[in-house]
Amino acid sequence: MNHINNNKRLWRRWLSFGVCAALILPLISDGRNTAWAEPSKASVEQRVLRIGSLWSGEDDWFFRQQFTDMYELQHPEIKLEIIPAIDTNDLRYNNTSSDASSDNLEYIRAIMGGDKPVDVIIGDSALVKSLVDHNLVQSLEPLIARDQYDLSNMAPTMLNGVRELGRGSLFALAPIFSSSALFYNKGIFDAAGVGYPTDKMTWNELFTLADKVTKKSSNKETRIYGFSMNRYLSDPFWDMQSYVAPLELKMYDNKGQHMTVNSTQWNRAWTTYSQLVKKQIVPELNGLDFAGTEGNTYSPIQGDLFLTGKAAMVVGEYGYLNELAGVARNAAKIKNYSPIKWGVVTVPTFQEKPDVAIGTWLGNMMAITSTATNKEDAWDLIKFVNSNEVAKIKAHNKSELTSRKDYITAQTPSVNLEAFYTLKPLPATDPLLISLQMQKPGISQTGDVGRQLFIDVYQGKKTVENALKAWEKQGNTMLDTLEKDPTVYFNSIGE
Repeated sequence: MNHINNNKRLWRRWLSFGVCAALILPLISDGRNTAWAEPSKASVEQRVLRIGSLWSGEDDWFFRQQFTDMYELQHPEIKLEIIPAIDTNDLRYNNTSSDASSDNLEYIRAIMGGDKPVDVIIGDSALVKSLVDHNLVQSLEPLIARDQYDLSNMAPTMLNGVRELGRGSLFALAPIFSSSALFYNKGIFDAAGVGYPTDKMTWNELFTLADKVTKKSSNKETRIYGFSMNRYLSDPFWDMQSYVAPLELKMYDNKGQHMTVNSTQWNRAWTTYSQLVKKQIVPELNGLDFAGTEGNTYSPIQGDLFLTGKAAMVVGEYGYLNELAGVARNAAKIKNYSPIKWGVVTVPTFQEKPDVAIGTWLGNMMAITSTATNKEDAWDLIKFVNSNEVAKIKAHNKSELTSRKDYITAQTPSVNLEAFYTLKPLPATDPLLISLQMQKPGISQTGDVGRQLFIDVYQGKKTVENALKAWEKQGNTMLDTLEKDPTVYFNSIGE
């Protein structure tokens, strides 16, 4: 026992010596310099780098934690200021609302002007595209070429998606992005004697495949859907909206004056998806009770169409990989559950819009403003945030993907991770439509009209042609009302 105490005392003595040495050594002169210590942040003359965002408030800790804390730690000479174009606190406490008439660009221009313009803008696809179109950001291509900045292991989804926004050039970079893929149940396909899905199928090919593995039944316990847009039961109308998202079909024009639904493309989409519902290839909203357990006993897989074997294929986000791995590890603890064997391939695409995937989008992109006074520091920040070193840390995030594909990982071996980062993200939403929805909140109810009519179609009460005509007529009446009073909210559909 004494030798243990002696060791403890010896350890404390060496620890004390180490602390003293650490304090004294920086003060020892080498004959040329009076201190070896790195200057403290307070003693460094700081340059200010201003980062602008469309929406923000006084609490910007999450943004700093996600993107800038590490940079500030390594660059004491840089002081970062986060400046919102629209302060959410003003909206909250002053009971005001944004009435931007041109996709919020006047707010962005305001923080880009004056004697303290922002140097960096961070935003989503809609904002970045709008900034590029109005020449409010600078191309990064010359800086990338000058510094030979390595893009070789950048995920094509991010790189190609940003190039789409810049008409072929890079005006921004994004350190992370969100993506989805098609998950399939190997057991269901094996039982049906049908080959597995493959990468880069078209939607028509997927629906043909889904028909082959669908198990139609009036018994909810034995019914199997060939495909579901979501792993949880959802509304077929909004699932159809997700399906057509790459085609950029609009319900109304970007001035909110005329409905645009009575068209060949909308007719084709409604016909295709309503037939899938009728044939039980995809689920109807109230078509089945997916408790996934006997009686009322709770189960961690409860309601999940894929894990309970009720859907042969589903579109799932990158984070679903982590959930599937967790279920596999704990399968023995789940009552009456047998682990499924599964695979993953790219989400299907339209032949007329190849390589554009649903469930995939870009969020926090960083660009250098056209009025930046601190361009070099702005570029240095963007390089750092999108570096391999930061990507290695961001790889711990199991819900979003890092843009450096070398660090995209999965807990399950042999997963086809390329399925998540090879296709292009969805096109940017028209900024004018976003502004329109802010100015006229009631305009979203035109979609509710379409939903009810779509139900009438797959229940056999209306033809697609008549339903679309009715949607157009009723929607135009609503748009006329909103033109006279943008604040109107319809108490019931048809008002």
